[in-house]
Amino acid sequence: MSTEKTLDILDLFDLNDRALTVAQISEKIKQPQSSVYRYVRLLRERDLLREERKGVYSLGYKMLKYYRILRLDSNLAVIAEEEMKKLTSELNETSILLVPSNLQAVCIATVSSQHKIKVTSEPGEILPLYGGASSKSLLAYLDERVLESLYTKTEVLAYTENTITSLSEMKAHLQEIRNKGYAFSDSEIDESVVGYGVPIFDSNNTVVASLSVAGLKDNMLKKDSKKIVQSLKETAEKIQNFL
Repeated sequence: MSTEKTLDILDLFDLNDRALTVAQISEKIKQPQSSVYRYVRLLRERDLLREERKGVYSLGYKMLKYYRILRLDSNLAVIAEEEMKKLTSELNETSILLVPSNLQAVCIATVSSQHKIKVTSEPGEILPLYGGASSKSLLAYLDERVLESLYTKTEVLAYTENTITSLSEMKAHLQEIRNKGYAFSDSEIDESVVGYGVPIFDSNNTVVASLSVAGLKDNMLKKDSKKIVQSLKETAEKIQNFL
């Protein structure tokens, strides 16, 4: 079954064509109706299409889930921007906002400091969930099945000698993060970069993002770690108040 054709079907729906029959879909994507029925059946099974009335299909309710995720991500970056600017100004280190996406993390906002550092976190960049304070402060609060899948179904790469590639070691490390309420990293993804990260929860107490600061190791380790963590937690709480 062609993935491209199933995506072509979803792409047919817009404000003018909110409901379509198999015959209409068949004509638009130039595929026989027998094939279209198979594509439609699969999309219905995944709740991406629904039968609005007999023989007439419209977008399924799962699309609302995707819309809510997209809206949250978009709003979150806007909500967090001013607080991240204040945090970066206070600590003079780069602040980073990540959201989880399947078995990865995605950077949706960064406020850079005056220090010139190479940090693998730019808006739109996809990052590993198992490395760095930004990602680990997400992973620690996600369903444990995410962790199991991450280490059993994907390739966990050692970016540096400090990257945690052992599942058992990571489980113990994440428990420590939950106990402390924040994550710390030292050269796990980027050499000579130290970071601190905290989770951001929505009104249902579900982790939706992480807020972190990162900087050159020599600079970061001279600073008061308690002050960094306290500032991070206070900023995350301010952002959470809007969610």
